[in-house]
Amino acid sequence: MDVHIYYAKVCGLCTEAIDFLHKRGVTFTAFAVEYDAEADAFTDSENTREMYRRCGGPVDFVPQIFIGERHIGGWRKLEPMIKSGEIDELLPEGA
Repeated sequence: MDVHIYYAKVCGLCTEAIDFLHKRGVTFTAFAVEYDAEADAFTDSENTREMYRRCGGPVDFVPQIFIGERHIGGWRKLEPMIKSGEIDELLPEGA
Protein backbone atom coordinates (compact mmCIF):
# COMPACT_ATOMS: atom_id res chain seq x y z
CA MET A 1 0.00 0.00 0.00
CA ASP A 2 1.39 3.37 -1.00
CA VAL A 3 1.75 6.22 1.47
CA HIS A 4 1.95 9.73 0.02
CA ILE A 5 2.34 13.06 1.77
CA TYR A 6 2.02 16.52 0.26
CA TYR A 7 4.01 19.02 2.30
CA ALA A 8 5.48 22.52 2.32
CA LYS A 9 8.97 23.24 3.62
CA VAL A 10 7.64 26.11 5.77
CA CYS A 11 5.12 23.85 7.54
CA GLY A 12 6.04 22.67 11.04
CA LEU A 13 3.14 20.21 11.19
CA CYS A 14 4.36 18.68 7.93
CA THR A 15 7.67 18.05 9.65
CA GLU A 16 5.82 16.36 12.54
CA ALA A 17 3.97 14.05 10.14
CA ILE A 18 7.11 13.20 8.16
CA ASP A 19 9.05 12.54 11.38
CA PHE A 20 6.28 10.22 12.59
CA LEU A 21 6.40 8.22 9.35
CA HIS A 22 10.20 8.00 9.51
CA LYS A 23 10.12 6.84 13.15
CA ARG A 24 7.58 4.15 12.25
CA GLY A 25 9.79 2.98 9.40
CA VAL A 26 7.08 3.68 6.85
CA THR A 27 8.24 3.93 3.26
CA PHE A 28 6.47 6.90 1.72
CA THR A 29 6.66 9.32 -1.16
CA ALA A 30 6.75 13.04 -0.31
CA PHE A 31 5.55 15.68 -2.75
CA ALA A 32 6.64 19.25 -2.11
CA VAL A 33 4.24 22.11 -2.71
CA GLU A 34 5.24 25.74 -2.39
CA TYR A 35 3.29 28.28 -0.39
CA ASP A 36 3.25 31.91 -1.49
CA ALA A 37 2.68 33.95 1.69
CA GLU A 38 2.10 37.16 -0.25
CA ALA A 39 -0.69 35.54 -2.31
CA ASP A 40 -1.83 33.46 0.70
CA ALA A 41 -2.07 30.42 -1.58
CA PHE A 42 -0.10 27.47 -2.85
CA THR A 43 1.77 28.20 -6.05
CA ASP A 44 0.58 26.44 -9.16
CA SER A 45 2.61 23.32 -9.87
CA GLU A 46 2.11 19.74 -10.95
CA ASN A 47 2.26 18.62 -7.29
CA THR A 48 -0.25 21.27 -6.20
CA ARG A 49 -2.69 20.34 -8.96
CA GLU A 50 -2.37 16.64 -8.11
CA MET A 51 -2.90 17.37 -4.39
CA TYR A 52 -6.06 19.32 -5.21
CA ARG A 53 -7.30 16.55 -7.49
CA ARG A 54 -6.74 13.88 -4.84
CA CYS A 55 -8.33 16.02 -2.12
CA GLY A 56 -11.40 16.66 -4.24
CA GLY A 57 -10.67 20.36 -4.70
CA PRO A 58 -8.48 23.15 -3.38
CA VAL A 59 -7.25 22.88 0.20
CA ASP A 60 -5.60 25.61 2.23
CA PHE A 61 -3.32 23.58 4.47
CA VAL A 62 -0.76 20.79 4.45
CA PRO A 63 0.18 18.09 5.14
CA GLN A 64 -2.27 16.13 3.04
CA ILE A 65 -1.63 12.44 3.67
CA PHE A 66 -2.84 9.45 1.69
CA ILE A 67 -2.54 5.87 2.90
CA GLY A 68 -3.63 3.91 -0.14
CA GLU A 69 -6.78 5.74 -1.18
CA ARG A 70 -7.58 6.85 2.40
CA HIS A 71 -7.18 10.61 2.75
CA ILE A 72 -6.02 12.03 6.06
CA GLY A 73 -6.35 15.79 5.95
CA GLY A 74 -3.50 17.09 8.02
CA TRP A 75 -1.66 16.60 11.28
CA ARG A 76 -4.72 17.57 13.30
CA LYS A 77 -6.50 14.52 11.85
CA LEU A 78 -3.43 12.29 12.04
CA GLU A 79 -2.50 13.01 15.67
CA PRO A 80 -5.73 11.64 17.21
CA MET A 81 -5.42 8.58 14.97
CA ILE A 82 -1.93 7.99 16.37
CA LYS A 83 -3.13 8.36 19.96
CA SER A 84 -6.12 6.04 19.47
CA GLY A 85 -4.10 3.41 17.57
CA GLU A 86 -6.35 3.73 14.51
CA ILE A 87 -3.35 4.61 12.36
CA ASP A 88 -1.79 1.22 13.13
CA GLU A 89 -4.64 -0.48 11.27
CA LEU A 90 -4.08 1.68 8.18
CA LEU A 91 -0.30 1.62 7.80
CA PRO A 92 1.29 -1.03 5.61
CA GLU A 93 2.28 -4.29 7.28
CA GLY A 94 5.68 -4.11 8.92
CA ALA A 95 5.50 -0.36 9.33
